[in-house]
Amino acid sequence: MGFFITGLILILGALGVAVYYLVGKRKAAATNKAQEQAEEKAWAKHEARVKAYNELPAGERRYLDTPREPRFDNRRVDNPAPFWIFVAAGALVLGIISGFASLVYFQDEGEARALRSVTGELVGSDVTPGPGLKAPWVSAIKFDTRNNAASYIGDGNSDFSGGKPTGNQISFTDRDSTAADMDVVVTYSVRPDKVEDIYREYKAQENFRSRLIEQDIRAVVRTVPGKYSTAEVLTQREKVSNDIQAALAKRWADWGVVGVQVAVQEIRYPEVVKERFNNLTAERTRAQEAQAATLTAEETAKKRIVEAKAEAEANRLLDRDLTPAVLENRRIDMLKSVGEKGNLIITDGKSAPLINIDGKK
Repeated sequence: MGFFITGLILILGALGVAVYYLVGKRKAAATNKAQEQAEEKAWAKHEARVKAYNELPAGERRYLDTPREPRFDNRRVDNPAPFWIFVAAGALVLGIISGFASLVYFQDEGEARALRSVTGELVGSDVTPGPGLKAPWVSAIKFDTRNNAASYIGDGNSDFSGGKPTGNQISFTDRDSTAADMDVVVTYSVRPDKVEDIYREYKAQENFRSRLIEQDIRAVVRTVPGKYSTAEVLTQREKVSNDIQAALAKRWADWGVVGVQVAVQEIRYPEVVKERFNNLTAERTRAQEAQAATLTAEETAKKRIVEAKAEAEANRLLDRDLTPAVLENRRIDMLKSVGEKGNLIITDGKSAPLINIDGKK
């Protein structure tokens, strides 16, 4: 719409300059012609006087002044400067270019246009990448449909990448009534087919962000941590982040907001709260270590008891099975085995046998 108005103004200006030049030129010609005619009449009168003067007798002419020639300023009205022709031509060219620009628009991937007439009425939308055509009195309102982000960091002056965040940190109160601050970044996309609905309600993407997206983020981030204790907020950050993400996705579903991702960057509790939490964590760690040591000792004791019982049972069974007859049979089998290898065995059947392992020599 802006290009259309600009082009119209330039074209009208070019026509105005052209009319001014043509009218000025015609007026100058008329003025100069009238002046020439007046000069011709003056010269005719002068010539008539000179003729009458010359026809008088010499005696009479002595008492008369010689007719003087008429005097003119000899100035002519100039035509308008040709400079204005170039001004008109330049304005006309710019007007035509602006008029053409009002007919064409270009959009990239991830963009959509809501088409609004001069009366403010929505006449359609376009979600196709590339060039588009529209009537010159229709405005193409741009919407970014993907890779939108809202960040709330620290004092609101700088985010983690050096850019300008959407706002400052968001304060909340947990289930233990402890106040804290949260740095959070929310990314989202908008379904292109919802652009018309968003325009009807909010008229521009900036209004959609400020009146819905940003207000909902602050409201949800303040509310969700209230379900968690201080310790849970500090130790279950991912769960808190997921709950915030789910709550926002539910709020925005009807507006076509999809791909919601929430990143909790930092949670800042007062120093006294963090110190108390660290002490509690240390005590809990020591208790867990002591419990683990106790369980290890109990397991070791149980293992030793089981091993002792097994060893006692083995000895009992061995004592039961090793009778004198069994022992004698084992002794005889051993002597046979030694003798088969060529060793000399000397025994009286009662005392321990003498074995000569070099018997073959």
